[in-house]
Amino acid sequence: MLTNVRRMHPSPLRTRLLAGLGALLATAGLVAGSALPAAAETAHRHPIAYVALGDSYAAGQATDCTHTASSYPLRLDRLPRIRLVHDVTCAAATTADVAGTQLAALSPRTRLVTVTVGADDLDVAGLEAVCAPAPSSTDCLNAIRTREAELPQLGSRLVAAYGAIAAAAPHARILVTGYPTLVSSGPLATAESALNSTIQAAVTAARTAGAHIRFVPLDFTGHTVDSADPWFVLSGPNIFHPNCAGDRAIARAIAHAIHEWWED
Repeated sequence: MLTNVRRMHPSPLRTRLLAGLGALLATAGLVAGSALPAAAETAHRHPIAYVALGDSYAAGQATDCTHTASSYPLRLDRLPRIRLVHDVTCAAATTADVAGTQLAALSPRTRLVTVTVGADDLDVAGLEAVCAPAPSSTDCLNAIRTREAELPQLGSRLVAAYGAIAAAAPHARILVTGYPTLVSSGPLATAESALNSTIQAAVTAARTAGAHIRFVPLDFTGHTVDSADPWFVLSGPNIFHPNCAGDRAIARAIAHAIHEWWED
């Protein structure tokens, strides 16, 4: 017979977060058949103050600093526990833009930050314009080599940008996305994988330095531009950016990451 056994209770903060995030994922259709504990269902809810940073992959189908309704920050804002306080994502934003002008949107009250940045530092749009029509061409291979040589410098800039974000929002959890692969195979796919590896390594370095940060991979397998069901815009000024289905997939990946992190 056991005596003097203390029952462990989750902290009030953790209970509130799990309650809201469980509802968040259920509303988004991301979790099936999951029930919340009774204590969590009745917990007092506080919205998670959210700030979105980054480039056009975060802004949606936009060519400036406007934000289309399908963009992943606006999708996350429609979920029960997320309150988008500032969305300063902007087409063509680089790490310098994030670490400079976009940081002003952060404060000690910020609790969640998403970041998608790095591609414009390397002019990946220019790379895709050269490589998508002729991925085995000499021009494509030369463009890839040029950008591969810039990856170490990009990694350093990303680490500095993540550190600046953590300093400006010391109580926030930072989620950094990669970029979905445009094509299923070939030199361009390899180049994009190298970019994502650079971003992930920078996230790891920033976390080692003390930032509350995680990497969110984006898997568009079966939905590249050379597939039957692409999750990319295929023409016009937003060519090769995620379409509405792509934005939905990115929001889903981030919502899962939020849920998993707050459950830890």
